[in-house]
Amino acid sequence: MTALRSPLPVPRAPVPRPLTGAGGVLVVLAGALSALLCASIGLGHFHRGDATNYDLGIFSQSAASWARLQLPTSSVLGGTPLLGDHFSPATAVFGPVWALWPDPRALVLAQALLLGLGTALVARCAVRHLPRPAAAAVAVGTALAHGALAAARFDVHEVCLAVPLLALCATALLEGRHGAAALWSLPLLLVKEDMGATVAVVAVLLWLRGRRRLGLAVAAAAAVGVVVAFATMLVVDPAHDLSRLAAFGGSARTAVAPDPVPAGEALRARAVLVLTTVVGAGVLWVASPVALLAVPTLAWRLVSVTPSYWSPGLHYGAVLVPVAAVALVDVLRRVRARRPRAVVPLAVLAAAASAATTAWVLPVGSLSVPWQASTWRAGPYVQQVRAATAALPAGSRLAADNTSGPYLLGEAGGGHDVVGWSVDAPLERLPDVVVLDASRASTGVSRAGKLAWLAEVAALPGVRVQRTGDTVVVHLPG
Repeated sequence: MTALRSPLPVPRAPVPRPLTGAGGVLVVLAGALSALLCASIGLGHFHRGDATNYDLGIFSQSAASWARLQLPTSSVLGGTPLLGDHFSPATAVFGPVWALWPDPRALVLAQALLLGLGTALVARCAVRHLPRPAAAAVAVGTALAHGALAAARFDVHEVCLAVPLLALCATALLEGRHGAAALWSLPLLLVKEDMGATVAVVAVLLWLRGRRRLGLAVAAAAAVGVVVAFATMLVVDPAHDLSRLAAFGGSARTAVAPDPVPAGEALRARAVLVLTTVVGAGVLWVASPVALLAVPTLAWRLVSVTPSYWSPGLHYGAVLVPVAAVALVDVLRRVRARRPRAVVPLAVLAAAASAATTAWVLPVGSLSVPWQASTWRAGPYVQQVRAATAALPAGSRLAADNTSGPYLLGEAGGGHDVVGWSVDAPLERLPDVVVLDASRASTGVSRAGKLAWLAEVAALPGVRVQRTGDTVVVHLPG
């Protein structure tokens, strides 16, 4: 009987080269340096006073909930159960981190380690399939990729949890280890609700490679995961509403879709997103079937009506980095079989493209580096906020704007229960203490709006205002 032919020819599974001493050193060095770079960027961002309630304050409160063995909630979001905002039960891994060191910086370091682990896993894949100079170039390009560094610069986000999983899944697909690819893809369903589409792509690749039962099983798991994710969000959300639909122009009772962007501007922004994604990993990676794993994340960002999703300078691109890097290894190993001398130059060009794209997308001059002393210690703004609130009882409930909030969390910040502040919030709904940064705008309010609010509230009877530099502490009547 003639065997049925697979719709997609199954590529010959490459035989990975075992890691030798030098190869292992390269892997460890790549991961350690990547983690160090991400840690310095994240901690420098925090110590400079640029951290925000959205998202570091939210994830800090989420981690504190998990550490208490409770489902995650956030006072910054008004006490919202966070599984109703995003389906991210994988953030439970932040609970033990917070228990060990209850400080927002612990999460920054945890994220840096996860991003560094992603780089190490990509380097391991490259070392097993490419000449060492080419593998080193791939590792450098991965460590300098704008998606990873943008995530390090943007406080903390659950997408960092997907980075090592995607590196492992993509490597398993490259090497024809289909069972391993399936197993590494399944935890992605717990990272974020959109990851179900990526798992579905894994299922399609398995089906096209002839592993039909396994592909069907993974597809079923992806479908169940998506249903569970959105059902949980619908049930857990206090309003029983999928407010995230507003970001895609859908109906949501509790969220308003963003203001429309002129068509030309929206088209240019989306084109830049695609261009930086393709060029940032050296272009060649799109020729690999592994590159299909990047399609769902890129697609939902392009379809969205939310302008921030189109920006290549935010954390959403972190999940594309390991996929593009492993896909590049896949292409380069095939080039090696035909033109061995071309592999190293192509890998170096890809690394240069990664660095150039990062320099274009991110404000590189403002990124902290490990050898700067200011990276590792609290700067003037952080010291000012903490000095202004030092007299408040530890653990007190207070409202804070987006730029002040993260510095009032954890043991170093007084362990306060921080509530999100809004210029439109009725005074009777605010705690007795409000902390504001009068030097700059915050999410949803300009600096002028803050100053106008302060002037209006200060004129009310019984209100006491204390100012330390640009930090204002407002005591409202009980």
